[in-house]
Amino acid sequence: MKIGIVDFENYLPEGIITAEELSPLVNIPADILRTKMGINQKHVGGPEDHPAKMAVKAAKRLLERNSIDPLDLDMILFAGETYCEYVCWTAAIKIQNELGADNAYAWDLGFRCAGTPLALKVAKDMMKSDDDIKEVLIVGGNTNAYLIDYQDKNQSFMFDMSPAGCAILLRKDYPHNEVLETGIITDHVFCDDVIGKWGGTLYPIDDAIAGDPEKLRKAKLIHLSDPEGMKKRLAERSLPNFTNAVNIALRKSGFQQEDLDFISITHINPKSHAAILNALGMTEKQSIYLENDGHCGHVDQTLALDYGIKSGAVKEGSLCALLGAGTGYAFACTIVRWGEGQEVSLK
Repeated sequence: MKIGIVDFENYLPEGIITAEELSPLVNIPADILRTKMGINQKHVGGPEDHPAKMAVKAAKRLLERNSIDPLDLDMILFAGETYCEYVCWTAAIKIQNELGADNAYAWDLGFRCAGTPLALKVAKDMMKSDDDIKEVLIVGGNTNAYLIDYQDKNQSFMFDMSPAGCAILLRKDYPHNEVLETGIITDHVFCDDVIGKWGGTLYPIDDAIAGDPEKLRKAKLIHLSDPEGMKKRLAERSLPNFTNAVNIALRKSGFQQEDLDFISITHINPKSHAAILNALGMTEKQSIYLENDGHCGHVDQTLALDYGIKSGAVKEGSLCALLGAGTGYAFACTIVRWGEGQEVSLK
């Protein structure tokens, strides 16, 4: 049984901020933002750009383009960010309501910016094990860009974050764009490094914080528990984790590194992006770097894939790796055979 991607859609806010405009906000020269951090420009959200709302925008365009009746959907899986419109809320059910997908059931999956590759695996496995699930809509949205403290230089590795949304339509027994296997790594040594510290049950926003403007400003944003230690650990562990996730996915799919034709990598700095390609024996022509979009969270994989298809880097039969990573830290890669499917013998 094959599970294939019928189509996908990305939603990107219209607002743009260039490196030159971002520079005074973060106190980093524009040329450094461009060359060292890989930010020529990035997207800026408007008042209606929130995770579920952006996912709905992408989903409606996707369903309309493919003449899909929302009543034909069996499951909606929101793999976007849990920093969402509301707390204690299931975004997928709101999306179900907005689409009118009355025959589906809807639920949320949280895996930070590694959520899209994991969602492809989970949906595929559920479709294969449940006869009643034939048509699945994966949706995502990310607004973690709104949580970044531009005044904190330790957070500069997140200055590339952009809001965006995506939607992916999967179909059972679909012979094109087959979803193959997934490699997943969670590296728990980073578990408390990047957190929204205040506002949860452990550290509620009390009167002392609410009454101090600067404390309240920081309480609404991301907190780094051990920035120097995290930086050191990332330097040692991130590249092996990225490449190991790819290699696990390839092995489980019956392929090796040399079989890869294209890789969609979550936006990271240019040096790290190049290091991943080099470690996998791939060239710059086998990937798309998102220097004009920034890190769009859950959307990076489908965005780079879209650019790859339009540029001709992804062709009929291309073996593609969709590689994501999220704080925590999680690393996930799903292999997709783009175009007409073919039988694979495990090596």
